[in-house]
Amino acid sequence: MADFEDIRLETAGSIARITIARPDRLNAMRDRTADELYAAITACEDDPAIRALVLTGEGRAFGSGYDLSTVAPDTAPALDRVLEEHFNPLVRAMVRSRLPIICAVNGACAGAAVGIALAGDIVVATRSAYFYEPFAGIALVPDAGNTFFFPRIAGRARASAAMLLGDRIGAEEAMAWGLVWRIYDDPAFATEVDRIAARLASLAPAAVAATKRLVAKSCAADLDRQLDLERDLQGEAGRSPEMKDAIAAFFARRQR
Repeated sequence: MADFEDIRLETAGSIARITIARPDRLNAMRDRTADELYAAITACEDDPAIRALVLTGEGRAFGSGYDLSTVAPDTAPALDRVLEEHFNPLVRAMVRSRLPIICAVNGACAGAAVGIALAGDIVVATRSAYFYEPFAGIALVPDAGNTFFFPRIAGRARASAAMLLGDRIGAEEAMAWGLVWRIYDDPAFATEVDRIAARLASLAPAAVAATKRLVAKSCAADLDRQLDLERDLQGEAGRSPEMKDAIAAFFARRQR
């Protein structure tokens, strides 16, 4: 736990809470962030005392996607390698974990963070939260499980429009689409998340794990194939001239 730099892992009784702790970057995720999330989930998985897990973000965001500031200007990022080595193992670990995972979307949820949120078992959001798929606007394709989870939950038409147009999806609309199970007013959010976690932790662990396995099996028959395809196409997109221009524009904005 002492080695974690981008996240916090806290336990209280049978409940673990993982917080993405890069609020100055709106919890944008770099490779290290994904690795630490994977390590934390694995540690919770191996602890028989833990019966429920909460994943959330610090400050105003659940996560603002991949941290483009980690990409050197004027380079073609190897995003296929980033996915294969860092983000896809995280998504797989979440889906295959015995633990019920509550993704508590406390604010902005964009890019890869959307896929990670949807990999959870129960997604709840503050009323001020929103979901955002910016990929096409920066010459990339959706990844981190986005193209697996989003169409299955919201349907092809909504997923296509969200991913191609990049409009923000507010919490109420996200709930209507099925992306979110419940919405809570911001002041009550933490209390409601704790209440759900306590309910899950009180259930028989074997029954919870088996239920989660059945649901995941019914929905995720082609998860590995889809994650591999996202990896390959994102690798091509990351090497495109348009992506190089997008990276240059990103750094130009930061210098203003």
